[in-house]
Amino acid sequence: MKLKGKKISRTTRLFAAGATTALLMVPALAVSAEASTAAVGASACGKTYPKGYWWTYPTKNINLRSGPGTKYSSYGLILKDDGVEVKCKAKTAGWMRVYVLNGQLKGRTGWVASKYIAP
Repeated sequence: MKLKGKKISRTTRLFAAGATTALLMVPALAVSAEASTAAVGASACGKTYPKGYWWTYPTKNINLRSGPGTKYSSYGLILKDDGVEVKCKAKTAGWMRVYVLNGQLKGRTGWVASKYIAP
């Protein structure tokens, strides 16, 4: 193997091949890390509500999360004036699955801490 007329050692070639392999593996690692915080759907619900039964506003700006807990990734902020429809209460206390009715996250479904949802 030559680079602009210079000979490259076997050690350098092996190192370059290893670095290329490592770069190819990085996306796979990112996917597996992402999968550990994948969205949790209705299976985590304890009590569910029919469509249109309960809609309200958050008492402050809050994170819309992919699952019922702070370990799950955030989709972004639901602002205090954005309406949400409560879909269910989580089996684990303190979290609700909501559908965002308006604002920057309109149409998204996710989880919020129930202490920030007005009854």
